[in-house]
Amino acid sequence: MVTRTIVVIAFIVAQAVASAAACFSVDEVAGAVAGESHLPRVALAALAETVRMVEPAFPRVVIASRLPVDDDDPLRDDLRYLRERNLTPRDLSLDTFDRSTWQGLLDAFTAWYGLPSRPVGPMASVADVVADLESAVDRIVGVVRPVALLAWDPDAEGRLAFVGVLWNWSPYPRLIVSRPPDGWSMDDGARALAQRMHVCGAALGDYISASAPVARDLFLANNSATMYLVGAEPESAGAWPYQVPPGEEVAVFAFEHAEVRDLDAFSAVFVGDSFPIVSMMRLLPAVRTNLSPVGLLRVMQTPPRRD
Repeated sequence: MVTRTIVVIAFIVAQAVASAAACFSVDEVAGAVAGESHLPRVALAALAETVRMVEPAFPRVVIASRLPVDDDDPLRDDLRYLRERNLTPRDLSLDTFDRSTWQGLLDAFTAWYGLPSRPVGPMASVADVVADLESAVDRIVGVVRPVALLAWDPDAEGRLAFVGVLWNWSPYPRLIVSRPPDGWSMDDGARALAQRMHVCGAALGDYISASAPVARDLFLANNSATMYLVGAEPESAGAWPYQVPPGEEVAVFAFEHAEVRDLDAFSAVFVGDSFPIVSMMRLLPAVRTNLSPVGLLRVMQTPPRRD
């Protein structure tokens, strides 16, 4: 048995952009930490927000048992988020936070994508913090390979059932499903819809589109895989990962299941046998894509992060 996981990014916007600057700006970071004058706190809040944008619905991977702030501190949620993604050391201290600490945090973030360390700036202002984050995100979007996914309603072909991005080049390959944006229709064409999607500047050129039942079969490999819910937007307080009982996957994809009904997006992994070649060939005529058959099979498997 091997784990087969796929990602669909939930944060979709109306225009593709060419730079990580689309993620944030000095003004936005300053607004997000209004009232903060302590640069380490600004840096931590900005890093947490950046990770959320680059990796939406990213699951918790460790338990945040101790945090270096009081329970009522406004920074606590951001520190908990970073700690639960294993991006901050257990002994992090705001009192001793300096440029080398900041270097270590950004190194941990970019190492998720197999990127080497790059020296940070002087960390003397909010602008320095943002510049370091923009540089990190520019490098990240240069190595990930997103593929748009568009699933339409078979009873009304122009209507989208769910949307997303195949995002296997991630520290946590997964499927993140989101509700389709208002006004989007398959009548606009899959390529045009894909080009409206981005994650912090990573424009999506490649796409896969299919009816919702076929798209679900691509993930479930004809029901031979088990679906687990692992992350959510907004973040879920539930006891996840949650194993979806067989037969309830359709309700999950439709946002009708109790576990996802109130969510904007959710992430899932599928555990089972490798995707059968015979199943792929059977489904291929029902799939529209600009990928080759080999390329399609490749993105439907969990690939190495770098090749």
